[in-house]
Amino acid sequence: MFAQIRYAWSRGCAWWSTGILWVHRLWFDDEASATDCFWWLDVLFLLGGIRSSSTSKWAQERLIRIIFQSLFASNIIVFYLQLVEDWNSKEDASLIIMEVTKITGISISFLRMVAAAMLIEPFTTLRRFVSGNSVNSGDAQYDECERNKFNRFARTAMTLIVMWITTDTILFAIPSSTKDELFKFPLMLSAIGETASRILNIVLVSCIPACVFPKTAGCTAYIAVLLKGMRMKLRMLAHRFERITGQSALCEDKYFDHVNWEVRHALLQHLEYWKYLDILKDLVGKVFLLVHYFSIFAIGAMFYVCREVRISFMTVIYIAGLAFSLSEYFLLCYLIDSLQDEADSLEQHIFEICALVPFRPERRSEYVQWRTTLMTIWINTRNGMSMWCSGLFEINTSQFVAVLNIAYSMLTFLLQMG
Repeated sequence: MFAQIRYAWSRGCAWWSTGILWVHRLWFDDEASATDCFWWLDVLFLLGGIRSSSTSKWAQERLIRIIFQSLFASNIIVFYLQLVEDWNSKEDASLIIMEVTKITGISISFLRMVAAAMLIEPFTTLRRFVSGNSVNSGDAQYDECERNKFNRFARTAMTLIVMWITTDTILFAIPSSTKDELFKFPLMLSAIGETASRILNIVLVSCIPACVFPKTAGCTAYIAVLLKGMRMKLRMLAHRFERITGQSALCEDKYFDHVNWEVRHALLQHLEYWKYLDILKDLVGKVFLLVHYFSIFAIGAMFYVCREVRISFMTVIYIAGLAFSLSEYFLLCYLIDSLQDEADSLEQHIFEICALVPFRPERRSEYVQWRTTLMTIWINTRNGMSMWCSGLFEINTSQFVAVLNIAYSMLTFLLQMG
């Protein structure tokens, strides 16, 4: 008996040590986490019911998708039936607004899941580019430092999302009269029995964060990580041009030949970067359309719900949802603006190269061709960084202020309806 206890204890300690090392590698080790941030994004997509080339090889992947998709579909049915009951009773307009808010929110989450599933190919393409080494600065130490910064950002973003989902799951599991009022079990399904109805309602409500929030946050998290990765690549490209300006110790002929060779290689990487930037622009434009309209609705609706319900644990959840909607919109706008900041740095380095290289009359044709190439890079960099939301408006931080004004109009409308 004691031998069995010792064996079980040793197995438990070995399992615990392995788990600690695994968590440390995923969250804290910069050198071992080059692709782990995308691993966590794959997990988030899997919980959202989205299958990727990476998760398709995992054990029990199909079972996990079926479970979470079934819970999600069950919540949609329950929300819809409850809306029908409140609509037919017509006792309180605020209850109808609450149910419409729930249905709209979960429907937009479903649309985000569908959009992510349809756009999985460009997601995968950009992921390979960010993880690869086709664009680099030529300075291995600098590139490694930039990759570590990118990995830390991605891990921090995933940590916040995991903490958000975990916290909301715990709060949803805590008994609350406000929660019972908002997430009532439809009378149409009471035929299964009172006890079964209560148990099923507790399970469905407790699983809302785990089955709904990954669909809501997964697509945005992936876009944010890709934007940060593209900014990392642009910084590497800018550093490559910066290194060209620092090589002025050669004679004029050798210096021109050397700079010309370096610019040609930088141009190849610039064209490679621009090819993937066009893919990113198209991806961001399509995804941001859902983010934009979801934020308008969510910000106004969350303010309305926080005003109508009593202060409880659910109030914390609504405030967290409001904070997520605001931070999601602002983060995407900020990351897109940050690309333009890096592009400005690249433009400055191009001007410095043009100013430093001396003109030699006997090499006039080469010099003109070289200057033309640099000016072409400069024009593309200056005018090609802006991103548009499906052609409706340019995405930048000033647009964040505009969406707050629209959300306020949405809140006013809901207050008048209630």
